[in-house]
Order: sequence, then C-alpha cells, then structure tokens
Amino acid sequence: MPVTIKDVAKAAGVSPSTVTRVIQNKSTISDETKKRVRKAMKELNYHPNLNARSLVSSYTQVIGLVLPDDSDAFYQNPFFPSVLRGIAQVASENHYAIQIATGKDEKERLNAISQMVYGKRVDGLIFLYAEEEDPLVKLVADEQFPFLILGKSTSPFIPLVDNDNVQAGFDATEYFIKKGCQRIAFIGGTKRLFVTQDRLTGYESALKQHQLPIDTNLTYFATEFLEEKGYQFSELLFNHDPQIDAIITTDSLLAEGVCDYINKHQLNVPVLSFDSVNPRLDLVAYVDINSLELGRTSFETILQIINDAKNNRQICYRQLIGHKIIEKS
Repeated sequence: MPVTIKDVAKAAGVSPSTVTRVIQNKSTISDETKKRVRKAMKELNYHPNLNARSLVSSYTQVIGLVLPDDSDAFYQNPFFPSVLRGIAQVASENHYAIQIATGKDEKERLNAISQMVYGKRVDGLIFLYAEEEDPLVKLVADEQFPFLILGKSTSPFIPLVDNDNVQAGFDATEYFIKKGCQRIAFIGGTKRLFVTQDRLTGYESALKQHQLPIDTNLTYFATEFLEEKGYQFSELLFNHDPQIDAIITTDSLLAEGVCDYINKHQLNVPVLSFDSVNPRLDLVAYVDINSLELGRTSFETILQIINDAKNNRQICYRQLIGHKIIEKS
C-alpha cells in the first residue's frame, strides 16, 4: 500500500496540513519541524507528487540553472561539477528539481530563459557565471523574476553569492612574494568575467603593496578555458621574460597547460591555481574557493528569495564564501 501524507504526519507527530506546507517549503514552518517531517518522509520512502503540487500551489518546484556561453568549458572545468553537487544536495533536501538553460549562443540562451520566465516553468533562476552588461540578467531583473548570480555584480540590486576574489587574488600573489618571488605572471580568463577582473585587481594590488613592478607583458587572458591556451601563453611569457619565477592561473584547465609547458621544458617555476578539489597537477598550492559551499548557499539563497517574493519582501541578498590557500605536499 502506498505511503500517504497522513502516514508521514503520524510518524512526524504533526498534522497532514503541516506536512503539505513543509513539502511546499513554506517559510511559516520552523526549521526544526521541517527536519522532522523530511526525516519521516525519507524513512517512509514517501515521494510527493510534484506535478499535482505545482497545480495547487502555482509553484513548479523547479529551479533553472543558466550556463555560461562556453558550455564545453563548463563541462570540462572541475569547478562546475562541485558547484552542481552543492546545488543538487540542497535541491534534494527541499524536494526541488533542476532544469538547465543553455544554447550555442546568446540568442538561444535568451530564448531558453524567456520560455522559463514567461511560461512560468521554473520558480527561480541561478546564473552560474557573472559578466558585464549581461542581457540575460537584464531580462529577469526587468521582469522582477526571482534569480541570483554566482559571482559579482556592480549593481547593488542584483542578488549574488560569491567569493572575495580581489582578496583571493591578493593572497595568491602575496603567497609567492613571501617565498621570495619577484617576477610573478598571471594567466586569467576573459576580462568580460568579473572573476578575472577581481583576481587581476588583487594580483596588481599585492605587487604594488610590496613595491614590485607591474609588467603587463606578464599577464594574459584566455577567451576560452582550455589547456592549450595555458600552454600557448606560457610559451609567450617565457619568450618575453625567461626570469619568471612564479605563475598564477585562475583556472585548473589553464593551469594544466602551464604545467605541461613547464614539465616539457624542465623549468623549476612554481604554479598556483584556483580550485575546490585537490588538482591532479604539479602545483605548489591552490586557492580553495569552496565551490561546494558556493553551490549549497546559492540554492538556499534562491529559495529564500522565492519565499520572500511570496510575502512581498525585498532585501539585499549578498553572500560571500571564504577561501584559503592549501599547499600541496
């Protein structure tokens, strides 16, 4: 015999209507009650009918994830699977499904998001990237549709979850300076991305604070996060300055190309990258940006935004997740 809401209510010691409100993730139910009800649902292997529930509540129990332009790099980059794992954990805990919006170009992605927003196919959107003058973000902001970005925005009205990437870039650079390095190169992604701009700002600030010269010939920016770009830029760097004594990369795929170049030419130059899992690369250290927590916090925050929107509440949703430098043994 299938398990019913009444069975869950009895096991959790609450009323059936309370179970329904927990399933709908109502903000009026305490976290303690939610945990008790969800535990009973799990123990009884109860699965609510999401379609029926959405008809009653006018909510889909689906969150849309908007991928960056370069979806190939998205699937290759270890940062994103870790973020998705954090998102999926909280989605499962709250009985939400995930729908991915992508496309081969901006027009296709804009069309996919338009269908989600105007067709009310999702309750909210999480943008898994942040860049300047993004027409996709402008669309959902103009429609006052619940959303947030995983990254930075210059607008105080855009909800976001991010690291302090200026400080992270500063800390990465200072890590090498304290080890006696003076010719530190920087290889980042496209300057359209705020994360690249911020880490570059931190890099330059650290050089200035320690009275080291800023040489623009020691910085390169890739339009795509690809291993071959890291290799090509390394070749250009060492042709310009064979005395480079450290390299910072903002991405593990770029770092892989850098490490390949250094190993092939038998150079003794330390490399540092940004990641959230211990990269299988010959790095001296990496900046752990805690992407699992970025994902978890992103989903928790979009749920809060949705619940607040139901009650006509608007607050500034800005969460910063900490980072740390981890030396590899």
